[in-house]
Amino acid sequence: MPKSMKQRKEKRPTMAKLPIGSELSYKNADLLASYVTEQGAILPRQVSGLTAKQQRQLAREVKRARHLALLPFTQTV
Repeated sequence: MPKSMKQRKEKRPTMAKLPIGSELSYKNADLLASYVTEQGAILPRQVSGLTAKQQRQLAREVKRARHLALLPFTQTV
């Protein structure tokens, strides 16, 4: 098959993995904010570069932080 016909998977830019020594916790709002878009959506796993287990934990901790008003539901500009 010629190269032009091959489907190549484009590499997406990924965010850095979790910094060493840091853990996902609702108390660490600065770290959680880096995984949330300006509109308030949690970044998908393909973009964040986290494992499935870490992505589930991220979603849980972001929701907890939002509930406790440590993170806003949406960013106001």
